[in-house]
Amino acid sequence: MFYASSTTGDIMIFDVRNGNKIRTYRGHAAPINDFIEVVQHKVIVTAGDDFVCNVYDLTKEPKKIEKKLEMNKELS
Repeated sequence: MFYASSTTGDIMIFDVRNGNKIRTYRGHAAPINDFIEVVQHKVIVTAGDDFVCNVYDLTKEPKKIEKKLEMNKELS
């Protein structure tokens, strides 16, 4: 599997053997700055320019965001 984020706020999963896109997870209103796969919990956690962190469950179809956390826009 190969994971990629887009400037439209999507996370895409590709099959590296043939290059086919397997799934697309949507949920950000701005580009994604960073993401990480947490293998033991089977989730992807994303952070975007929209000041939101999303947690995507990789065991489910990409229709639902499991958790949506707003980050504080002001950094102290």
